[in-house]
Amino acid sequence: MNLRAPILRGRPPTPEQRGAGPLPGRRGAAERWADALLLAALAALPLAGVGLVSLLTGRDPGAGFQPSYLLMAAAVVLAAVADGPRRLLAGWAAAGGWPWLAAVGALALSALGLVLAPSLATPQEAWLRYAKQVVQWGVTAVFALHVAWWLRGDERRWRAAAVALAAGLGLQLAYAAWQAWGFYHPGAAFAWTEGVVTSNASILSGSEELYLGRGFVGIPRLRGTICEPLYLGNYLLAVLPWLWIACRPGRRRAALAGAGLALLLLTWSRGAWLAAVLAAACALVAGARAGVLPPRRFWWRPALVLVAVAAVAVALTGGEGPLLVLRRLRQTFSTEDWSNLTRWYSMQAAWRCFLAAPWTGVGWGQYGFHFPLLVDPMGLQSQFAWPVANNVVLKILGETGAPGLAAFLAGVAATGRAAWRGLSAAATPDPRRRLRLVAAVTAVVGVWSQLLTFSQDNLPHIWVALGMLLAAAAGGRGGGGEGPS
Repeated sequence: MNLRAPILRGRPPTPEQRGAGPLPGRRGAAERWADALLLAALAALPLAGVGLVSLLTGRDPGAGFQPSYLLMAAAVVLAAVADGPRRLLAGWAAAGGWPWLAAVGALALSALGLVLAPSLATPQEAWLRYAKQVVQWGVTAVFALHVAWWLRGDERRWRAAAVALAAGLGLQLAYAAWQAWGFYHPGAAFAWTEGVVTSNASILSGSEELYLGRGFVGIPRLRGTICEPLYLGNYLLAVLPWLWIACRPGRRRAALAGAGLALLLLTWSRGAWLAAVLAAACALVAGARAGVLPPRRFWWRPALVLVAVAAVAVALTGGEGPLLVLRRLRQTFSTEDWSNLTRWYSMQAAWRCFLAAPWTGVGWGQYGFHFPLLVDPMGLQSQFAWPVANNVVLKILGETGAPGLAAFLAGVAATGRAAWRGLSAAATPDPRRRLRLVAAVTAVVGVWSQLLTFSQDNLPHIWVALGMLLAAAAGGRGGGGEGPS
């Protein structure tokens, strides 16, 4: 039955229509609003540093209510009104598949770690933290699954999503330029705006100036509205592939992508730079598999963009750009750099969490309660108020044990297999869909490979990138052209 067909005027709905879901008139309005709110959520992805509840009440609820999550929550509610909760849940299940059930099982099993691996927390603190982290994981999972369900097989929605991502990137470019100006010319207006942008206490704000050797060098590290340079770099890795690969060629697209690459460089995030290299290599492999690599004469354009990016970076750093980049990369191997030591000690503690409870982990969200007991004494000075693992794989291993890591790797394998199959022309005859899948794979490889150097995995763009990959891979398997219904 086609639920989109109009009901004849004056004739009541049939029992079948009543049982199938909301009336088409209500469905149309709710669906339009759900679409608009989801696109707003995509455009607001980098506003992770804005804590709406903290701004409105002056109190930190400890949950980090980011604009994207609240917009997505409204979109999900309206989508449930439009399609009915059962159809929506069935759509999520089809978009995600069995790996999500395996992840839920691993999280549930990790609850045993709260009992078997005593920590510095009281039972009430431990269980409250566990419950909060399970809820947070559920929210991020919905973010990915709903995006995947919403995009599958609908060309108009794919185009609208690309426009929304471009709008978010444009906001970051404008704000980052203001940040650079504010660094050299401090003002009250920027200070007030920065207070709003960093009002989410769950996203730490820092790294405002480039640190090389044993001191600051007077050059800003651009961090946008997402507070941290490495988070901004990660966001750019999620967005730039869609502009560079999947959007139509044009000067405007090239200018936006080039500016985004320059911004990525000026975050001075070594983890983001390395992830960008891996993502670029992956794009070439995936493009070759999909048969969508451009002809040789095309490559002068990307080369020209990269030359322009390098020229801008050199100009902004007083002519020392290449030397500063080399010094920054060399800093990666320094045993005196505190940023490196922070990551080393946090990963050390995460590995010891796994050794303490290999079959259950210490419990989802419990790493911070175990860190002081497991890290070397010198490492006690390496963390802020709440320690983090600085490696999402070690976080999963330490908090959920071997079953959690197995569930994670199974999900990676299943998604990678679907993507690899979808890249072939036999599985996906439409070259536009193959090109879209190349962009999705590139974005996910970039974002998730950088997560080997940090573990703030509740940033919404991380899960949007995954959702877009799930949708693109499903399209490669022959997703319909009508979109979710």
